[in-house]
Amino acid sequence: MPESVMAATPMLALNDINTFYGHIHALKGISMTVNEGEIVALIGGNGAGKTTTLRTISGMMKPRSGTLTYQGKTIAGIPAHDIMQLGISHVPEGRRIFPQLTVRENLDVGAYTVTDRAMVESRVQEGFGYFPRLKEREHQLGGTMSGGEQQMLAIARALMVAPKLLLLDEPSMGLSPLFVEAIFDIVEKLNREHGTTVLLVEQNANMALQIAHRAYVMQTGEIRLSGRASDIAQDESVRKAYLGEE
Repeated sequence: MPESVMAATPMLALNDINTFYGHIHALKGISMTVNEGEIVALIGGNGAGKTTTLRTISGMMKPRSGTLTYQGKTIAGIPAHDIMQLGISHVPEGRRIFPQLTVRENLDVGAYTVTDRAMVESRVQEGFGYFPRLKEREHQLGGTMSGGEQQMLAIARALMVAPKLLLLDEPSMGLSPLFVEAIFDIVEKLNREHGTTVLLVEQNANMALQIAHRAYVMQTGEIRLSGRASDIAQDESVRKAYLGEE
């Protein structure tokens, strides 16, 4: 079980964030932090607000109130492409690769803000190192690959900008157990070897809590529980609601 990473100033801090879909109050004053070098899991049922949280952080949605800071800089309301250039990459739910582009072309699109071609090539090869299957399928259309392979491509594409903070939304959704294990192994490796900070939204709470340092439990747009992932995993209410235990 990973030990918690302590930091004087959080890399990411949400304070009393309220986000709406039209008249629907999706995030109801949530507050949370992510420290540099951590894997933080965000778990909860469908409709809890997990995806909205990531979309708010990455600039896809604008909070109506509250403060959102990254490395001490206020980022609420900043366009998504500018937030990405600050070092935040978002792998959305459903992968959303470009199905009519090859693996290589998808990776090149992910590096559209990188002007140094040698650096782009270096990062492509680094991605192939993490995901050898992508190297084998470098010239294959993304849409013809399996769900697990597409998820690998989505993560590799997000890594093309060398993010300091990686937002992962349901990376195991719809994948076979073998691919789920492979994806989580890569997330751990990115964190351990490169120090990539990860905020992980995941329905597979058991797997998420195994690799995370800390965790938050969301319900109906609110944070209901937070703490060390190992402690959250032992909480009776969490075990019954999210870990399939009676």
